[in-house]
Amino acid sequence: MEKFEEGILDKDSVKARDFILFKRQLYAMYEVQNRSVSEHELYSFEVERSNLRWLYRANTDYVQEMRKVDALDQLADHSRLGKDEVFRKRALNPRRIKGVGAFASAYGLYAYAPYLTIYLGTTLPVLGAVAAGFYGMLAFSESQIINSIHIIKDGSENHGHLRVTVGESAFTTSEIIVDVRDVNSIVALGNDDLGDDNVDGNVLRIKRYFSQSLNKWVEAERALTLPGDAFRDRAFLDWIIADKSDEGALADDF
Repeated sequence: MEKFEEGILDKDSVKARDFILFKRQLYAMYEVQNRSVSEHELYSFEVERSNLRWLYRANTDYVQEMRKVDALDQLADHSRLGKDEVFRKRALNPRRIKGVGAFASAYGLYAYAPYLTIYLGTTLPVLGAVAAGFYGMLAFSESQIINSIHIIKDGSENHGHLRVTVGESAFTTSEIIVDVRDVNSIVALGNDDLGDDNVDGNVLRIKRYFSQSLNKWVEAERALTLPGDAFRDRAFLDWIIADKSDEGALADDF
């Protein structure tokens, strides 16, 4: 290969550069394959220790900053939670804000329809108002959404269980009482595994619950959505949605 490079190869051509690169890669591959154990050890120690220290310190600083951010977020959430409350959905999430904007657009199109008719005709403003109204209704049409979770601490037979407020629609809610052993997460929603903020929602499976509207225990399973855009006690909530098949029945055990 060396003789071919010296005598025949035109080093000014593109193919010559490709050949030289191939030759170097081939030599490096041959060197690694035929290197002894002691040579591998010596080669590995050629990595500068200062570079490893820089990487370690950078990773440590990053972890500490993330812990500080998490602690500040947790303090902010605790300040907005009520007594014995571990979860509360935000009143206006991004989806509902879009719904409010859609309703405002529908009202604006309806109010200024006579003026818009001159330029756009009668059909387009009406269709726009109807479409904006439907979009606003769709943004508020949330069902089977958990609005809040409280720990029952009244000394009754349900002491230590969870009182869950479920949003049946945009304007109606219901309350159920759940044993923490009967709650676990089925699937995570959004990109919470990639570190995105306010997307750590879950779909929860309720194995059995006490319906306060029916005044009886319901043995059928139920799926509820735990929204990510909410105030929460993260440590307590992580335990609630985890698998607790070998743990106690009361939340006080936590």
